[in-house]
Amino acid sequence: MMNWITFLTALAMVESGNDPSAVGDRNLRNKAYGIYQIRQPYLDDVNRIGGTDLTIEDMVESEVISRWCVITYIKHYGRQERTGKPLTMEIASRLHNGGPNGYKRKSTDAHWNKMKSKLK
Repeated sequence: MMNWITFLTALAMVESGNDPSAVGDRNLRNKAYGIYQIRQPYLDDVNRIGGTDLTIEDMVESEVISRWCVITYIKHYGRQERTGKPLTMEIASRLHNGGPNGYKRKSTDAHWNKMKSKLK
């Protein structure tokens, strides 16, 4: 069973050092915002999935909204019928870092390794 509190606590440390006002990757077109470093394409998916109209500014202004976005995204893309596996912290970490198919990508290994170090 997924422990969301443990996962989100570790994710906040890995993504932003637990800084709700963080803005990362300032050199990229799609900067990363808030405590969980959410980018616009991720938020676009969340808005489509959740029927919402959240803005990237909401990711910096509200940790509660950011948390809801992460859970919504991961629950949607991490469904067992989609991945073929029960949702684990590893799958959640890889989805968050690598997008809808991130759970299959070797490029998400480093993120998962950082998460594991925070989950101990």
